[in-house]
Amino acid sequence: MKSTELLCLEFNLKGNCILRRFKKLDLLQESRISVGTHFFELQLVYSKLISKKKINKFPFNIIHEKDKNSLMKFFRRVLQIRDIRQIDPAFSARPALWIRYNAILVSLEQIRAVILCDKLFLFDPDNPKVQKSIKIISEKLRKDYDADIETPNMPYEFKALEGILINVCVSLEKNFSSLEPTILENLDDLPTKLTSRQLEELRSFKQRLNQFSSRSQDVQKVLQDILEEDENMLNMYLSEKIVCSASIRNLTEHEEIEILAENYLQIIDYLTSRAKLLDNAIDDTEDLVSIRLDTIRNRILFVELTLNIISLAFAAGGLVAAVFGMNLSISIFKEENSSQTYFFVCIFLIIHLVIGLYWWLFKWCKEKGLYSI
Repeated sequence: MKSTELLCLEFNLKGNCILRRFKKLDLLQESRISVGTHFFELQLVYSKLISKKKINKFPFNIIHEKDKNSLMKFFRRVLQIRDIRQIDPAFSARPALWIRYNAILVSLEQIRAVILCDKLFLFDPDNPKVQKSIKIISEKLRKDYDADIETPNMPYEFKALEGILINVCVSLEKNFSSLEPTILENLDDLPTKLTSRQLEELRSFKQRLNQFSSRSQDVQKVLQDILEEDENMLNMYLSEKIVCSASIRNLTEHEEIEILAENYLQIIDYLTSRAKLLDNAIDDTEDLVSIRLDTIRNRILFVELTLNIISLAFAAGGLVAAVFGMNLSISIFKEENSSQTYFFVCIFLIIHLVIGLYWWLFKWCKEKGLYSI
């Protein structure tokens, strides 16, 4: 496939999809057709306005400078070739929901799509996450289409967007549901069964949880940004731009899309909050493990210090034996005296010296706070 071509699935009003391959310029052409013929008339005026050589010719000389700027600003907000990089699998894309005059671009959870007033283009169909989303989006569109036959409901672009948001929420919920029980089980066992394997598992779980939190927060931010801009929500009514009455809608009349976005933002907020609570539980467990390791380390130091004191005491006792083992002339050790006198005197002095020195060192260590237990 050429780099200038895109492979995608096209969903119609009934939720049926076909595989399509077209160039980027073809996508721009279809998006402009979807908003009616008046778009091309404006585009013609715009193309001539930016030509300085023809700026003074009719009908441009009757257009005020303010109107010219507004017209140019308007066409900068329509779908451009640079916008397609956001949904092109050949480029890395950040989470986004961009509102253009004639299209809605979606890039969430590896789902890249362009929504028009009567079509949905879902890109990168070979991606496993995209393949899982096909059924959800198709069923949502088909169900809403059947319901609209009896009672008209939301415009098509909102149904398509809701199908994508349903898939995003389902994907995040499944991912979190697979993480939460395993992490909680590990956290319950860790304080009583402290092993290097469990510590490594906890580190791995924390890394996966951080990745999940980052994903959910990206989706959360995208929805929050949409809800903060009245103009963006108003511009999402693509179907109304086909008719001339589109300008009748007030800037604050966007209840449908606002309720839709808030519903799914509430789900994402809930998942994000649970992930944050789970992350706090991991941090608390890490603090508990750190305290327990410090306690074990202190006990080891206690044993080591005790052994050092005993070694020092016995070394001092050995000094006594060394002194008496020297070739000194001591009356009590003369041959006419008892042969056991030397032994008992040395043992007596060594024992008293070891006990006395150990007691003094132990007391000194406690006074200095070297013994914590």
